[in-house]
Amino acid sequence: MSYSIESLFDRVNESIDREDLRLQALEGSLTVDQFDSDGVAAMNRALTYVICGGLLEWLMRDLPQALADDVIALGTIRNRLPMGLLAPIESAAFRKCTEQTARGLLARVTLLATIGQHANDTRIVDDFGASLLLADGSSIGPKQFEALWHVLGLSGDWQNSGTDRVLLEELKSKRNAIAHWESDPVDVGRSRSYSDLRRALSQLRDLIDHLYLHVCDWLDRL
Repeated sequence: MSYSIESLFDRVNESIDREDLRLQALEGSLTVDQFDSDGVAAMNRALTYVICGGLLEWLMRDLPQALADDVIALGTIRNRLPMGLLAPIESAAFRKCTEQTARGLLARVTLLATIGQHANDTRIVDDFGASLLLADGSSIGPKQFEALWHVLGLSGDWQNSGTDRVLLEELKSKRNAIAHWESDPVDVGRSRSYSDLRRALSQLRDLIDHLYLHVCDWLDRL
């Protein structure tokens, strides 16, 4: 069976591949007689951080709805879902629980009863895409991958490589430094070579493939 998430992951990976080709082309067309050619080349390299930040935001913004669409298309009943997915599905109930009133107390009792009966809950899953909020306005980093891993109860580690956390933190911090002009983009670009950035793109693609395979396996098991 094909899933809605496949198209999203394919488009994100195509964009990563396109950025890799851009870097490859720029590296092969360097000129030494152009005014400030080093600075221009550095600016071109710095752009990779902005592009990667945008691609990660796109993925984490659109993935929840694509995932919800796939779960609904499967006709999944709620007791097939991991307990962690109740966090977004019952998000409205969780918000009511914060009230320090009789209404809040009743909401907490009701929510506990819902969680306690989860194994016997045969209701069809409703659309939870808007409640599974991963792109929350902050730059995408390890926390979004970790949150998705725990919510879905995915097996193994969210990291494909032991340095994926470092990679995401670097992409996030340098993207923000450029976007908010906390650092000169030329200095950011000079900190990495074309080869460094192409390796980072390859690692990012592998991480996204790692996520895709685990989510597809999760869907297959519903």
